Amino acid sequence: MKTLVYGLGESGIAATHALAEEGLDVRAADANDGERLRSTLLELRVEGSLAAGPEVLEGVDRIVVSPGVRPSDPVLRAAEESGVPVVSEVALGLELLGPGVRVAAITGTNGKTTVADMLRRVLETAGVPHTVAGNSWRALTGCLDEARETGLLVLEVSSFQLHYMAEPGFAVAALLNTRPDHMDWHASFEEYRRDKLRVFGGQGPEDLALVSAGDPVGSGAAPGLAGAVLLIGEGDTAVWDRRLFLRGEPVVRADELSFAGTHNHENALFAAAAAEGLGVERGAIRDGLLAYRLKPHRLEIVAEAGGVSYVDDSKATNPAAVAAALGGLDRIVVLILGGSEKYTDFSEILPHLGRCRAVLCQGEAGPRIAGYLEDGGYGDLVERLRDLGSAVSRAAEVARAGDVVLLSPGCASFDQFAGYAERGAAFARLARELAGRQGVAGR
Repeated sequence: MKTLVYGLGESGIAATHALAEEGLDVRAADANDGERLRSTLLELRVEGSLAAGPEVLEGVDRIVVSPGVRPSDPVLRAAEESGVPVVSEVALGLELLGPGVRVAAITGTNGKTTVADMLRRVLETAGVPHTVAGNSWRALTGCLDEARETGLLVLEVSSFQLHYMAEPGFAVAALLNTRPDHMDWHASFEEYRRDKLRVFGGQGPEDLALVSAGDPVGSGAAPGLAGAVLLIGEGDTAVWDRRLFLRGEPVVRADELSFAGTHNHENALFAAAAAEGLGVERGAIRDGLLAYRLKPHRLEIVAEAGGVSYVDDSKATNPAAVAAALGGLDRIVVLILGGSEKYTDFSEILPHLGRCRAVLCQGEAGPRIAGYLEDGGYGDLVERLRDLGSAVSRAAEVARAGDVVLLSPGCASFDQFAGYAERGAAFARLARELAGRQGVAGR
């Protein structure tokens, strides 16, 4: 069988190496060309093509595709028309992994990296050997030996990776939430919804399926799932009286945790339920959650000046994440929105704008977002700014003591930055410079 690895980013490189190490017939290709890609092909030492079109399918039995390649790509369209199977890099990794490794898979529009990280911390605290891979972590095909050795894999999976995956049969599968996102990649929200639900494919009654009571997609699908379903966010697994309960038993008080926000407390419940499903005792779950610290760029306070807190939520790259951030804060907010355009619907944030002093719309998507909010009756809050730097400067002018300046863009970052982390770092630097000029140290 000849396999074509299409897309030579991190996951494509890892997949090519893994296939070659298995002694399988592999070819590598990318739709682009350039010095970096030429060097990559030389280092891979396999047959390859750059600036590739449908002609690369000749003699190919299947394609392993990188998550950045859209289904509308000419090569993938030609593969569909000719019946050549397409699998994601993660699906290939699961195939090569073989039996004997339990997998806890986590997906959702928002929070999947955080829940995977929380679960990682709980397992670490409990002394349970494990491997973490997937979407925001390492490519799965790059750490197969480690996963086989630990026998337990925590896998963060995106809709892109699930799109080309069938019946994975995860021991634990979690769908945190499903909101319109990546409509520049998916053909429709219905397709996006179907792809998210693939995380439960192949489960049996002995497997655990975790869904949120507040997510219509997950809770709506729950009655038809084959796994043992646990509903997070109502009944005996929810936050009551500022305590997190798991199957009716208190795990930890919310005010003991280092992180705030109702969405983060639900994330913690997902991680706790997944850990329990993997055999971790309640005491270790509690200790792991108490030890957990949020990853950067997720509601991270980066500076304080003149009584104003500057909060970096650059990881919020869709409107649902912005709504969650606003809903989890109890202070007046100067909100910075915008970035590179994904043409998403911002209606989800409208119920939360009452807590905003101003909404500063910047970047490529800024004018469209501003126009939408103005048409919705929020014109008195909206200002248009050229870029992130000018937005932070204006936010410092508008904010009053006790306010939060919140970078929660609801957009990708590629109009000005290489990624959300670079954008968040830039925001933190700008905020700390402001704090320094006011004689207050940034965090």
